[in-house]
Amino acid sequence: MSATDERSLVAPDPEIVELLTDFFAREVTPEVVDAAERAGALPRELWERAEAVEIPWIGIAEEHGGVGGTSADAVAMLQLAGHRATPLPLLEHHVAVTLLGRAGVEPVAGPLTLAGASTHEPVPQVVDGVLSGEIQAVPWAGEAAGVVVLTTDQTGRDVVVLVRREDYTVAAATDMAGIPGPRVRVDSPSGIVGELVGGAAPLRRHAEVMRSAVLAGLTQRLYDITARYVSERRQFGKPVGSFQSVQVHVVGLAQAAAMSTLGVERAAGAVALGAGEFEVDAMTVVVEQNAARAAAAAHQAHGAIGMTREYPLQQVTRRVHSMLQVWAPSCDVQARVGRMVLASPSLSELVARHPEEGLPST
Repeated sequence: MSATDERSLVAPDPEIVELLTDFFAREVTPEVVDAAERAGALPRELWERAEAVEIPWIGIAEEHGGVGGTSADAVAMLQLAGHRATPLPLLEHHVAVTLLGRAGVEPVAGPLTLAGASTHEPVPQVVDGVLSGEIQAVPWAGEAAGVVVLTTDQTGRDVVVLVRREDYTVAAATDMAGIPGPRVRVDSPSGIVGELVGGAAPLRRHAEVMRSAVLAGLTQRLYDITARYVSERRQFGKPVGSFQSVQVHVVGLAQAAAMSTLGVERAAGAVALGAGEFEVDAMTVVVEQNAARAAAAAHQAHGAIGMTREYPLQQVTRRVHSMLQVWAPSCDVQARVGRMVLASPSLSELVARHPEEGLPST
């Protein structure tokens, strides 16, 4: 693979980035986010406007119903969506359609949501070709066209199940960011089951990259909001950003945003090259730690105004903590990183290796 081909895997199409930047800045204002949170429901008109310019299908292969593009394009889409705290199931839909495509199952029209892509998230097993039972806190399930479940069957095979909306019931609930996350009860034996050839591990890595792209976008927004505030807000006759105690928080935010963005880009490139085990696990831990620390630093720099409903900071920080609750990595992820580090001849060699070189055997 040439250097140009490799760069295309980690660098998004500039025209796509321009389209996305314009769309999210124009359509996803703090007022739009606030209205969606107060309603506790999917803003259907916003989803339809996103579909009109094919945003939910960026990075999905054409043979799977998408518009093509690379994983780098999908990462850019989700980073920019996260940057605006976009109240749409773009992450869930992207991963759900990707799973269906890999399992040879045709998607249905409308937004799809997801269950089972996080390793700690319990989901029912498929028995005799049927999935039934309860799934906790499935984002947007009440208004989605269906839930895509990543699970196993009784033989241990990794399978994907598409459960249409008419085949499950929901018990309404919302999370701290106002995102609907109802409990789903699947009773109808009509789910469409497809086997994941090659197993679920590569798809879970892909899901982690895309989820981390959203968190990286949120972290960048925390820095942007805070940097602007401390340069404009004056105290004792000068900007609060000139005080050293505030500068510490701003520098920490800048570091967290840059580190998370770089980590996601490197992990996405490694996955696109067919590797990425170490990169994705290490990135997952680092991006989540950065997001949590950035949320705290942003509120420290803002003080009381950051908690007010009228100020957009709390929209972003609540979304960060909501995602961390749902997708938090288990101790197994950190343990895997530790084992890979111990198995490598040196930490620098593990970090600097080319993705195609693979990992030392454990």
